[in-house]
Amino acid sequence: MKTESALKVLIFDLHPVSRKGIRLMLDMTDLPIKVTEASRLRQFYKYATGQHFDLVILSVNEPDSFDTSIISGILPKTVVLYTEEGAETAMDLMALGAGACMSKKCCDTSLKEGIFAVLQQRQHVCDITQAHVNSEYWRFRAIRNGAHLSYRPRVRELTGRENEVAALLETGMKTGEIASRLQIQASTVSTLKARAFRKLSVTNLTQAIQALD
Repeated sequence: MKTESALKVLIFDLHPVSRKGIRLMLDMTDLPIKVTEASRLRQFYKYATGQHFDLVILSVNEPDSFDTSIISGILPKTVVLYTEEGAETAMDLMALGAGACMSKKCCDTSLKEGIFAVLQQRQHVCDITQAHVNSEYWRFRAIRNGAHLSYRPRVRELTGRENEVAALLETGMKTGEIASRLQIQASTVSTLKARAFRKLSVTNLTQAIQALD
């Protein structure tokens, strides 16, 4: 793809190493680009609403939520890159209109395909994302056919972070204590706990402990 002027790209990732990796990936596209980096969420919102960008690379590393009322206008030109922990948040952004949804486990070639798709105003998902979407589709079908709302396909195992939270809950630690131990927000701990319970098809800690035994 050729362009006469540099593409304006906004990168949001909390981790400097990840931002550097994204820059290197963009260099591999051979496109003339001008990159702006945001290392904090408030900074990202400021750039996203105050400047024009041709492409947005949004990293989702934890199950935190984004203010979609702020970023809805840029979602069609956004490539969402997610870790295992941020998968469900990434799926939500995709459902709301994100241009591409890509696992960070995808190869560089696949990530480049996602970038070019967004620049061509097309939606794109990687194979890992498609597999996740397919599992959600079969969950919907099962519920429609009478399964309980808590039904989840067996392939949906707890993520590493969800396992950590579940293990610490089992020791009797409270939400705030777990947040301090893992150096994450208390709201993130609550989200991870809720997702673990949902995947285990339980409603309380006692049931969760039994399910994990």
